[in-house]
Amino acid sequence: MKYILLPCFLVLFLNNIQAYEDNPFVNFEWKELAFIPPATGKAVQPGIAGAFIGIHNDALIIAGGANFPGAAVWEGGEKVYHRDIYILEKKEDGSYQWFDGQAFALPQKAAYGLAIETGDGLACLGGMDGEQLLDDAFLLRWDPENKKATTSPLPPLPMPMANMCGGKIENRIYVAGSLDADSSKHFWSLDLSAPEAGWQILPPWGGAPRTHAFGAVQNDGEDNCFYLMKGRFRGTKDTSTLLTDTWAYHPKTNSWIEIRPESEAGRFTLAAGTAVAVGANHIMLFGGDDGRTFNRLERLGADIEAEKDGARRRQLIAQRNDILQNHPGFSRNIWAFHTITQTWARMSVLPSGSQVTTTALKWGNNIVIPTGEVAPGVRTPRIMAVELSHKDAFGFLNYLILFIYLALLVALGFFFSKNQHSTDDFFKGGNRIPWWAAGLSIFGTQLSAITFMAIPAKTFATDWLYFFLMMTIIMIAPFIIRVFLPFYRRFNLTTAYEYLELRFNLPTRLVGSTMYIFLQLGRLGIVLLLPSLALSVVTGIDVNVCILTMGILSIFYTVMGGIEAVIWTDVLQVVVLLGGALLSLVLLYFSLDGHEVSTYIAQYDKMKILDLNLSFSNPTLWVVVIGGLTTNLVTYGSDQTVVQRYLTTKDEKSAAKGIMTGAWLTLPATLIFFSLGTLLFVYYRSNPELLNPALDKTDAIFPWFIVNSLPPGVSGLLIAAVFAASMSSLDSSMNSMATVVTTDFLRRLRPVKSESAYLKTARGITILVGIIGTGLALMMASWGISSLWDQFNMIVGLFAGGLGGIFLLGIFSKKANGPGALIGLLASGILQYLIKEHTSIHLLMYAFTGMFLSILIGWMASLIAGGQEKGKIALTYSGLKNNKENGKT
Repeated sequence: MKYILLPCFLVLFLNNIQAYEDNPFVNFEWKELAFIPPATGKAVQPGIAGAFIGIHNDALIIAGGANFPGAAVWEGGEKVYHRDIYILEKKEDGSYQWFDGQAFALPQKAAYGLAIETGDGLACLGGMDGEQLLDDAFLLRWDPENKKATTSPLPPLPMPMANMCGGKIENRIYVAGSLDADSSKHFWSLDLSAPEAGWQILPPWGGAPRTHAFGAVQNDGEDNCFYLMKGRFRGTKDTSTLLTDTWAYHPKTNSWIEIRPESEAGRFTLAAGTAVAVGANHIMLFGGDDGRTFNRLERLGADIEAEKDGARRRQLIAQRNDILQNHPGFSRNIWAFHTITQTWARMSVLPSGSQVTTTALKWGNNIVIPTGEVAPGVRTPRIMAVELSHKDAFGFLNYLILFIYLALLVALGFFFSKNQHSTDDFFKGGNRIPWWAAGLSIFGTQLSAITFMAIPAKTFATDWLYFFLMMTIIMIAPFIIRVFLPFYRRFNLTTAYEYLELRFNLPTRLVGSTMYIFLQLGRLGIVLLLPSLALSVVTGIDVNVCILTMGILSIFYTVMGGIEAVIWTDVLQVVVLLGGALLSLVLLYFSLDGHEVSTYIAQYDKMKILDLNLSFSNPTLWVVVIGGLTTNLVTYGSDQTVVQRYLTTKDEKSAAKGIMTGAWLTLPATLIFFSLGTLLFVYYRSNPELLNPALDKTDAIFPWFIVNSLPPGVSGLLIAAVFAASMSSLDSSMNSMATVVTTDFLRRLRPVKSESAYLKTARGITILVGIIGTGLALMMASWGISSLWDQFNMIVGLFAGGLGGIFLLGIFSKKANGPGALIGLLASGILQYLIKEHTSIHLLMYAFTGMFLSILIGWMASLIAGGQEKGKIALTYSGLKNNKENGKT
């Protein structure tokens, strides 16, 4: 049967791959947002080209620019430069209001300069006034309360310049441009946090000089880079050279990388259009001049200037004017460049004439293209807006499978509810869990939906440098079995933090438990929100529906079935996720050309697995191994979510087999997920038109592939598994937090309730934790405060390594005591913050530095404090080993 099914799946998969001229999955919904009003005293507004354009305080600013207000250029009309400032504000009812014209004005007339949004206003740079190039630089701000536009000076440019491009990375703006007079190339930056230091002259790109180029800042999979794309350059020649190349500037290395178009799709010429960064990794080009008519006009202009014969000169002028008057307009193509695969694809076409010498920008959910030039000398006053949306490709069959899968999870909760008679059943499954199921659950607990999406996304965007990070789980497992597991099993503990009281004192236990609760609270909202955002983008299901579905179902079956339901749903999740991922890998591999796979992998060094540089700021081998070992030591040694699985099997030997099972599963899983990411790179390198420019996170690339490229049914099952993976993370946290609160606080501090009361309380806490987690995810989705939540997680996370450190301190040091352990934990967190703020050490090393500092300071503080009880020595590793040798339990 398997030999029949695989070819069938492959045929269905290949049928989904077609040669699309435009993107088949994205809607471009266009509308006319507004029209620039006529200036004061004028009856008509012809539109403006070359204005300073941007968003500040949620208002659209259009300042300066040039046009032909009197007569058309072919009728001898003269170009007029302006200093008027137009402001378009959104009103509460969704309409728009203009604050126009001559009420506000620039310091002088200017057009064809560069405007960069800074957050503190528009940085308006250079340009020309009709007589000369300008080196002026200033911030243009809009005060929405006083309805007033103001300017403040910035250091002038190193030299006058116009028709350049630029962008902002962190707090620094970058400008790239060239001068016709001497064919020189210039690249400058200005630190906005210290503008008094002036402009820094940086090395220019290695290609030809250029003006009217496209410029944008976008992430290349690792860092934000400035992209300089296409353009034209005339210099002292009669006609301009149209360019096809792209250059990427990397601020970290202060260097440029050339990106040459390798296919016909990328060899188009374009200039004077407008570019905007879209989604996680796309730069979109809206229209522009392809140069064919422009070069004809340039040649005619040169011939007119050189022609001495009056009649012939008039004939050439008439020919030029005919072209101008009947100009077909500029290119209407919408192109997208993907920074990771370094590919071009045509996404769509503009609904009407292309607007050039303007600026595309993001305003809310829209990309806005205000005013500009629609033909030589012809402007438009309209402001166009487009919203990108995903075409629903999920389908009835996939929804049906998702419903059946989620219903099965609920049924598991019902099935195991009959076994929940005590907290021992609810928290430890009555020690009925088979070792292999415990092992799959340990593995599944760590394989969250975020991990399921993030690992393929990481190798899609980069390489295999993090491979050995995953392998450290296998390396650390024997240490966990030998050192940590005996304490948890032989002392019949329910939570990991009970050991801290046995070894140190009650305050240390309560601090450890409290820290675990805060760590889980910091995790709950994120593990629901991030997968929901990705699923919403790729399936079209509302993000709030995703969050509520996962939250409510997780609460239900966890409350009903306790840890047994949690573990068996983990088992189902692991089987479906790994099986689905393996099927995706097979289908993906057989859909690709073998020569393309080997060529692209070698060309882009996608299989790079080792970095032997002696650096602790990058993911070198030393950082990956040291950071991975300590991170997994903390997780597998002191995290209640994982430790609780050790306590569900019948004995210590079974628990050890479960730990090794979960550890060794990381090897095939890592190979599958890393290979998936690499093949996804090759797949979308070959089919760039199938990428979705609206994806806000690179992590959504695998779910996007699942929904839009896998056969119906298979994609439904895998998306259901992503739901289940999120729910697995949530249900594990709910049950473990209920265990900690009930055991470490209620049972320990108020040991008067009956077993049935404790069980009821544990279920109530589970419901409360689930509601809090779901509520946090909904709040972040609605209010957009995930950045604040990230800060909370960062602060709490600074203590995670230290918490693991005090476990090791207690296990291996006979001198350690409670006061010393608490001092070590607190000092470790403070020093971790200083390390984060004042060093460039890689984040993988935080677990190591936190653990090391906690152990060192805790040990020294214990020596100074003294007072170690001799009876506590039996609770150290050497004491436990001696007891075992003497035949004691």
